[in-house]
Amino acid sequence: MNIFRKVFLSFLGLTALTLLITLGLARWSFDQGFLNFVAGLEQQRLSLLGDTLADTYSRKHNWQPVIKKGLAYYLDPLPTRGGRPPRLSQPSPLMSSPHDQGARPPPRPREHGDDAPPTALFNAQGVWLTGSKPKSDAKEVLNHAIYLKGEKVGELRSWLDAIPERSLASSFSMQQRYASIAIGLLCLLIAGAASWLLARRLTAPVKDVLHGVERLSRGVYDVNLDTLRKDELGTLMRNLNGLSHILNETRSAKNRWFADISHELRTPLTILIGELDALEAGIRPFGPEQVESLKHEALLLHRLVDDLYQLSMSDVGGLKYHFSLVDISESIENVRAALNAKALQKGLTISTTIAQPVYCLVDPQRLEQLFINLLNNAILYTDTGGKIVLSLSQHGNKVTFEINDTLPGVPLADCAKLFDPLYRQNASRNRSAPGAGLGLTICRNIVTAHQGKISASPSSLGGVCITVELPAAKE
Repeated sequence: MNIFRKVFLSFLGLTALTLLITLGLARWSFDQGFLNFVAGLEQQRLSLLGDTLADTYSRKHNWQPVIKKGLAYYLDPLPTRGGRPPRLSQPSPLMSSPHDQGARPPPRPREHGDDAPPTALFNAQGVWLTGSKPKSDAKEVLNHAIYLKGEKVGELRSWLDAIPERSLASSFSMQQRYASIAIGLLCLLIAGAASWLLARRLTAPVKDVLHGVERLSRGVYDVNLDTLRKDELGTLMRNLNGLSHILNETRSAKNRWFADISHELRTPLTILIGELDALEAGIRPFGPEQVESLKHEALLLHRLVDDLYQLSMSDVGGLKYHFSLVDISESIENVRAALNAKALQKGLTISTTIAQPVYCLVDPQRLEQLFINLLNNAILYTDTGGKIVLSLSQHGNKVTFEINDTLPGVPLADCAKLFDPLYRQNASRNRSAPGAGLGLTICRNIVTAHQGKISASPSSLGGVCITVELPAAKE
């Protein structure tokens, strides 16, 4: 069963249950109120009948005249105060009169009790005298005592639960029951239509989400759902759109990654194969220059493969870290000393502004790899005759390391892309520099493993400023 049917049946079932309970309580309330209404009319009738019987009793001071004529004689017609009281079978004044219907229908012989509850007369001691026979199983009995000069001389009793079915009271009660059933069915029909419309409206966005997920599962990432909703479904749609965008970018990045890796691997391999073919064909004589050229290309290939391995291990968390308390100012000095000769060969100067000592809980080997990659990157991409400035400072529980270099620079919009694998800016920091463009990506993974942050921005020296923030060691 799909979600539309579940929602529709849930709404319809809840509405039907509520309607059933409401109509049941309304019917119970009507029955109670109508019974009180009938009891009030009957009390009025018994009161008028009691006055008539009391007058008859006062003549001979016994009930013989009433017993002789029968109680039915006094039931119809009854003397009334200002008119005759309504009978339970009296037609509604709203109904058309017989004169409006042509011929007058013949009168029906009236029997006692065909339009009123059974009524009986008892003497003061409760002995039945005349009228309807007493009912021992009656549940609703209405009593009216008859007094003469303050003395109880008799009692009238009516059995309300024995009202004839052909009376107006029973007809009205049955009519109301049928009306309640008709109203209930009509309300159920309206509730069904409203539940269908509501279920369709509520499940429409769910179907859109399912359709979007289905497209994503098939590899179609151009999902664009409606994001104007302000509820949880709207949030889900916005997240699904975001996921679609990320998957699309990831697929594009993966394609670029394969293309760049293929290019990076093809370049040294092509040179190696060309050199070997030239040597094999005797075009070039085998000597120290050829060996150095082959070794250089082999080292480039080895460096690329090693960087790819380091990157893949750091991405999957395969690099093992052994943390200890280290003075990172000493590590920076060691790295600067190791790479200073390489910088001098390119005509670069390295200056430092380092606070000593600065302790952090780090992996010494990975931290040294981080500083080597950053300084190597600065040396490779800084023009000859430039300079590199290393600075280290501590503020509270945060240690900040910065490396600034001179021209060429990188626009602010491209700074965040420097940490993407194989990214090279086409103009200033181009492919003329050696390396695969994986060093900064590895640096980012190392800093993340140390619960730090790394960022790039334009440097005040004209080049690039790489900032590394690490948590300081707790004293």
